[in-house]
Amino acid sequence: MKIEQALKGRPSIFCQAAMAMMLIQFVHKIVREIPGAIKMEGSGAIAVPLFAGLLAVGILLIALKNKWGLIFGIIDGVFMIFQPVLVHVILAHPEKNGVWWYPIFPWTQAVLIIYFCCLAWKNWSK
Repeated sequence: MKIEQALKGRPSIFCQAAMAMMLIQFVHKIVREIPGAIKMEGSGAIAVPLFAGLLAVGILLIALKNKWGLIFGIIDGVFMIFQPVLVHVILAHPEKNGVWWYPIFPWTQAVLIIYFCCLAWKNWSK
């Protein structure tokens, strides 16, 4: 009974998984994507920090038990799927490391964020 009372105020395990994936992507954006976006200038210098902020607000909202945090996570996940295509194909900026398979990492993170946010949304009231 005491364990249930202690866990009552915390977000569910599904929300914690979504927050963890969003935190990983948030740190990735701060360490790797924001410096690259600032060097590229243009719309990327605005969009990447905006989506990093969206992740930070999303994590905070989930911690405060607000479903909008999950929606922000899904929005950022969808953006992450299209970001490598936008940057490397449409804007024709080559990958700094010169590896063709680098977009697999952001795509994997994006799919996991979307999956965990949808899972947390589905199990929100349980």
